[in-house]
Amino acid sequence: MQVTNTFGTHELRRLDYAAVDSDDAAEFDAAALNAVDQHGFVVIENAIDPTVCDELISQMRPYIDATPHGLHGLGGTRRVGALVARSPASHNMVTHPAVLRLVRSILSEQRLSGNAVSIRGQRGPGRKGFRYPFQLHLTQIIDVGPGGGSDEHPHALSLHRANGMWIHDFQHAGLDPQVEVMWALSDFTAENGATHVVLGSHRDQPRDGPRAYSEPTVQATMKQGSVLIWTGWSVHGAGINRSASRRLGMNINYALAFLAQEENQLLACPPELARELPVELQRLIGYRQPSGSLNYVAECQAPADSVLTPDFDVLIPGAHGHPMVQGLDGPSFAPVNQADFEEKLAALENAKRAAIERDNLEAALRIKKTISVLRRAPRLDGQSP
Repeated sequence: MQVTNTFGTHELRRLDYAAVDSDDAAEFDAAALNAVDQHGFVVIENAIDPTVCDELISQMRPYIDATPHGLHGLGGTRRVGALVARSPASHNMVTHPAVLRLVRSILSEQRLSGNAVSIRGQRGPGRKGFRYPFQLHLTQIIDVGPGGGSDEHPHALSLHRANGMWIHDFQHAGLDPQVEVMWALSDFTAENGATHVVLGSHRDQPRDGPRAYSEPTVQATMKQGSVLIWTGWSVHGAGINRSASRRLGMNINYALAFLAQEENQLLACPPELARELPVELQRLIGYRQPSGSLNYVAECQAPADSVLTPDFDVLIPGAHGHPMVQGLDGPSFAPVNQADFEEKLAALENAKRAAIERDNLEAALRIKKTISVLRRAPRLDGQSP
């Protein structure tokens, strides 16, 4: 259905992912990008099997039930994050290939009309080698109960754009800093408050201008397993849940990798958990160096060579694993000779046992890692570790 507003004539385009095979992927991607470029939003139906949604809800249920309503001023609503660490099923959505291809076109390549990649004084299309890196920005279950968004349980956000969270004003930059994604974990209906969208609002001038807030909205109704995607300039907002059941959605956002994340993924999924993830997901949540020296750890190391290695700890000397040049650098973390090595090892083993007896398991684990680093470190007397 087409609607006409101050931004022109628009429609909420719907694409069926279930009908796509490998030969149609490029055509599907072009249609999705065109829909966002023209209208600011697109719905991809049947993007994931509903059983995956049910599995995700089951994994997140203890966290949902233990969370109070009203966070972020959203009445009647529970918001629960850290999905990468808490729900393996969420990984299917976070790394969904069609979504990531669309995000890459919008963020990495800046292919929406009027945008361009700008690197070191040069502007151009997102050709290989001339792209922005992007990363996961936010993961959040949004569980809206009956009456959520009503006068009794009001939504503080109402209609809004999402690009205002950074200190810098991007409206004149010719840039899309983020893409927002809403997965329907349950059916999104008009009655239970499916997301309201203002089509074409991403073309407002200035880009954060007020005109869109007085325009009529369209509700993005969709079945479980479908997904709504829009730009950070597109005006949207949750509807009122007038039904007797809860509406469950999952908000997964992506942003340029040189900007701060809304949800700090490195704390939400710390290294001891991230080490078990696929490399693609590690990099997506921020365990990478997006460019140059950005995001290095301690002794100038990439996250993959430091915090994602099994025994790394910033409080353990020598845990960086850099090779030591004996004549230039002097003694490494290990003692000079085997006798001193055995003495130090025995002292660490005693300290570990003492920490366990004190029930200080964090200290015991650090000492255990220290022993591991010590065993690997070469001695200056030439003996192998």
